Amino acid sequence: MIRINLLPEKAKKDVFKYDLIMLLSCVVLALMVFGGIYYYNMNEISKRKAMIEDTKKEIQKLQQIYKEYLAMQKEKQEIQRRIKAIDSIKEGRALAARTVYDLAGAIKSNVWIKSFKKTDNKFELDGRSLENESISDLVETLSKIPYIKNVELKSVGEALEEGVTVKSFVIYGDISL
Repeated sequence: MIRINLLPEKAKKDVFKYDLIMLLSCVVLALMVFGGIYYYNMNEISKRKAMIEDTKKEIQKLQQIYKEYLAMQKEKQEIQRRIKAIDSIKEGRALAARTVYDLAGAIKSNVWIKSFKKTDNKFELDGRSLENESISDLVETLSKIPYIKNVELKSVGEALEEGVTVKSFVIYGDISL
């Protein structure tokens, strides 16, 4: 097969030079773009590292304040515990005074109390009486007091007090304000 070259020799060389210049221009342009991206990324990395260091320094500064905050929280809890204890003492004090006052009004002349024990929300009353009716009246009167609930006569028996035979009794129930 026969080849025919219609282009002059000089035009072939110009096209080759043009292609070579375009290739080199593209390579240089690509290197510049990649260099710019690399520079931008390195700049961002250094900014982020600086921000991290600043944040670490700020955390170190705030660490002392955080320790003080935790100490204050502990003190607050201790104060709240003390206030709660004082409030419970106040509540118990009012209940004790009110109980003694109401017991004095509920007791008849032929009934007397040997002991009154209160634990948590329960009470136990140990007493003596000359007759059974006075004991039942005392149980009924105690049942009518609003902060005393579930009043029950636990036991009744005879006992010898200073040479006199009397009825000993135990009453228990729930007590709370």
